[in-house]
Amino acid sequence: MGKVSRYRMGWLLVLFDLPVTTAQERKDAAHFRNQLLDSGYLMLQYSAYARSSVTLEKKQGLVNELRGMVPESGTVQCLFMTDGQWGGMLTLSRGKRKLLRRIDEQPQIKEQLQFW
Repeated sequence: MGKVSRYRMGWLLVLFDLPVTTAQERKDAAHFRNQLLDSGYLMLQYSAYARSSVTLEKKQGLVNELRGMVPESGTVQCLFMTDGQWGGMLTLSRGKRKLLRRIDEQPQIKEQLQFW
């Protein structure tokens, strides 16, 4: 079996902006984040999560699953990017860490890639 193209598989990026004004809204937002983690998503930022998706059919299944998890208020956006695009993403930070770090070099990402 040949090498799989980095442009045939990819990542589903879930970005959301949920209200947290009331106690119920905070509870709903926390529940949604926990559902994402329980479903195998990686937390990139507090409102940005990602999950590997080997095929477009798998991506559609993940989107369908997300539809049932979305809270009553706020917005949830999904973006699919190929593994090649994902690997080119840079993490910019200051301080003790490197200023530029490729996302596919981070330990939690390497764990997800082991399944491919």
